[in-house]
Order: sequence, then C-alpha cells, then structure tokens
Amino acid sequence: MSVFRRVATSAAVIALCQTPVPSLAYGEGGDGGGSSMTGGSGASSGFTNATTKAVVKTLTRGGSRCARLPRVYQFDCYRWVYKRASDQLLGNPSYSEAQKAMAQVERTLDAAVKQNRDTSQPVRRRALETYKPIKPAAVPRVTRQAEQAMTTAETTLLRSPSNKQEHYARIAEAVNSNKVLLRSALLPGSLIRLASAMLTKLIPQS
Repeated sequence: MSVFRRVATSAAVIALCQTPVPSLAYGEGGDGGGSSMTGGSGASSGFTNATTKAVVKTLTRGGSRCARLPRVYQFDCYRWVYKRASDQLLGNPSYSEAQKAMAQVERTLDAAVKQNRDTSQPVRRRALETYKPIKPAAVPRVTRQAEQAMTTAETTLLRSPSNKQEHYARIAEAVNSNKVLLRSALLPGSLIRLASAMLTKLIPQS
C-alpha cells in the first residue's frame, strides 16, 4: 500500500471514530426511565419542564374555572380536569405514577357523579365538555370522596422516587390547590373568587 493510501485510510478511520454517536431521545428507542448515556437525566427519563408545566396549568386553571360553577356541577368539571391531566401524561413512562394518580381521581369523580346524578337539572356545556349536576343532598358526601381521591393522588406524588421529585412535587402542589378550592366552595361567593385568585397567583406558572 502506498504512503498516500495509508495516510488516506488512517484519516478516514480517525474521522469515523470521532463522529459523535447520537444519544437516544425519548420515544426513539430509549427506555424512558433508564440512565442517560451522557449523564443527564431529562432526555433519557422523559421528564421535561414543558410537560410538567402543562399539567400544572391544566390542574390550576381548570380547578379555578370549576370553582366558579354552581356547586352541583363542580365535581363533573373536576373530572374533566383530571381526565385532561391524565391524557397529557399518557404514554410517557417517566410520568407513569402521576398519570395513574390523575386517572384514579377521574375514575372516582366519574363514579360519584354517575351514582348521584340529578337528572332533573340540565347539563352545562363548555366547548366539547358537558358538566352533569349531582343531587344537592349528595354534595357533602361527594366532596369528601373528591378530597380523599385528591389526597391519595397527592400522597402518591410526594412519595415518588427522589429522581422524580422535582416534577412530581409541582404536580402535587397543583392537586393540593384543587383541594383548597373544594373546601372554599362552602364560603360566600366573593370569598371563593378571592381564594381562587390567590391560589392562581401562588402556583408557579413557569
């Protein structure tokens, strides 16, 4: 082999060895929750600030909107809120505990609304969502069921592994804000609006 050819071959091998190997992004063969090849945690685990922020926004803004409805409609409204939050996390293994926690709140509220449905009152509509009312007499019982479901979800999130705490704690805080709004619904209307506005400001939006 000539000197020129040996030099050319060596240069090609060096260039090939120095070509960076692309890391597996979430959804492109990565396991969604394993260790990162480069030592980072965000891309390999599937956690992103954008996803967490979107779920927090769904819970806080949705809860604030539900709190402004007549009490008998609020529970089905919250059901929609938790359904949207669950759907936002569906299919992302890193948020699996959070997704299951949101889905469990939705199922609890769905069962409570169906069991205590007030068919004498009309449904309320907002875009593609319909809010079914429950019987006024069932409000205290359904309130307890809703609070218990949210408490369970919050506890699940706060007990998550340490590598998930940064994101899960933010979602848990939003769930807690929903519980506060549920309790504040027993206050006069002006105080409900005040509590809702204060909670919206307290929950980080970034």
